[in-house]
Amino acid sequence: MYRNLVFSKSIAVLFRFDNLRFGPSCLRPLVLVCSAGLLLLIGGASFAWAEGGEWPTFPGFSRGPGGYLAWPKLLLLWLLFLFWVKTTDWVNRDVQLVGMSYAVWNVSTFIPFFIVLMVLGLGLPLFAIGFALCIFAAVLPVGIYVLQRNACVEPQQKVMTPDHIRFLIARMFGRADEGSYEKKAAHEQGAQVDLTGSGSRDAQKNQSNTVLSRQMPGYVAAKELVAGAIENRAEKAMLDYTRQAVSLRYQVDGVWHDGDEQDLEAATASLAVLKVLSNMDPNQRRARQEGGFEAKYEGEDFTGSIVCQGTKTGERVIIHLSGIGQPFNSLAGLGMREAMVVRYKELMLSDNGILLLSTVPSGGLTTLLNMSLRSTDRYLRDFVIVEGVDDPHEEIENVSPLTYNLASGETPDKILPSVLRKEPDVVVMPELHNKETVKILCEAAVEDQMVIATIRAKEAVEALLRVLLLKVSAKSFAPVVAGVLNQRLIRKLCETCKEAYTPPPALLKKLGIPGGHVEELYRHPEQPEEVCPDCRGIGYKGRTAVFELLIVDDQIREALIKQPKLETLRKVARQSGQRSLQEEGILAVAQGVTSLPELMRVLKQ
Repeated sequence: MYRNLVFSKSIAVLFRFDNLRFGPSCLRPLVLVCSAGLLLLIGGASFAWAEGGEWPTFPGFSRGPGGYLAWPKLLLLWLLFLFWVKTTDWVNRDVQLVGMSYAVWNVSTFIPFFIVLMVLGLGLPLFAIGFALCIFAAVLPVGIYVLQRNACVEPQQKVMTPDHIRFLIARMFGRADEGSYEKKAAHEQGAQVDLTGSGSRDAQKNQSNTVLSRQMPGYVAAKELVAGAIENRAEKAMLDYTRQAVSLRYQVDGVWHDGDEQDLEAATASLAVLKVLSNMDPNQRRARQEGGFEAKYEGEDFTGSIVCQGTKTGERVIIHLSGIGQPFNSLAGLGMREAMVVRYKELMLSDNGILLLSTVPSGGLTTLLNMSLRSTDRYLRDFVIVEGVDDPHEEIENVSPLTYNLASGETPDKILPSVLRKEPDVVVMPELHNKETVKILCEAAVEDQMVIATIRAKEAVEALLRVLLLKVSAKSFAPVVAGVLNQRLIRKLCETCKEAYTPPPALLKKLGIPGGHVEELYRHPEQPEEVCPDCRGIGYKGRTAVFELLIVDDQIREALIKQPKLETLRKVARQSGQRSLQEEGILAVAQGVTSLPELMRVLKQ
């Protein structure tokens, strides 16, 4: 059992080389073949010995009775092998950071030791000579690499110098924090953010941009800027550059807040770094540029996009960070009441008809569509989503994507006939481009196909009129539309610092809340004694949504055909028992989820 355990550990260490990234594609298979060969040699001999066989002998050398193994010698070889794994793996990672040829140095550190180990370390009768040659083959290539890399990096980036060795010893004994800050490379100082270029489609170019950015003087300032945005929970950071100053604003939970004024020189240097990372021209300050980068902070990964545009006074830069804020994983998690979830899911289970999803611009329409699709029976029915080549939707299991190319003049109506001939149960249309598209979908919805489409609108009845504005015939659209779900995102009060107050009876009456049902409402602190550490003094943390679900009945269909006006549709919808966005929002206020001023702000959008 012990020998089998040692053998299993050998496999694990050997196959660590599968993670190495060599230049030529043929080298990784070579690593695996060589590692497998060594594994078979050691493993086959080990099992032969375990079954009572004998190790091969050489003329003039005797292994004693039974051909026993010299475990101390094998242990020395194994420790040297582990040293080689560690150093080769370090070279593989380091060579890409300093911009040297990883194809040359990975081969140079791998091949010599492997050959010497196979031929001399395991085959030479004189162990002392073979082991010495193995040490030479393991240490010499790494030593040459260290000399070469130290000659082309900054002094603080050099390794195996006296200062670096003292730092390693201090870190080994847990004392690296004392005076070790200056030992860090320049790009490692400041906020502990890892920035990686991703603005190019060429991975090699992104790697080159990453290395180049770390050598620029504004790299630490760029890390501080990204870290500040993440710590403030900002989805976006906007910088306005003038000749005298740089102003900074954060968008947190959909609302802009002023940040600290930035030092012009540091902000200009940090912008140059972000442009290089994003594969943009750092010297271009007038034309519009777009790019992207990746960031890792406190164990979390963020995707950043950056847009720069020249202005009359200088330049405006907007940095968008995805991955900020709480993720939504269900309709209930998004804020939908349980009773509405049941009704909405029943609507999505329909065999035919059109279901519209709507929000205001930047109102979370993509998230609403994703949560809707994840909440329905994708495993029992055949779903397809029709999307643009340049605007792919997030991949959802069991929803097959079919694409069109707007750049080449192809619109959804051109591919919809071929899509419908495959007879999918549900067709998802993230964007209604033209009248022809809606006409085809209406014809499909009459038969045995359900259509889920999205459109921008402030309320449910307006979404119906938005479809008609595409010059679609109300007589063809009204009979097939089954329902509309409209959403508004609203900020949640911070649970740490929100404060209760007793609302006057007149206010409760105006809100339509019966007397005695609600004794307290909540608001953000008006005069806080100190800044709340959770929301950073904003008073709100995170967002939820309020919904209005309109089930289209015959009365609404008749109004849509005869009097397609906003007020008329609102009146008919109220008569049908639909609760408005305002009523749903007041319920959230009464439950202490949000505040009345926040609801009023959202309803004015």
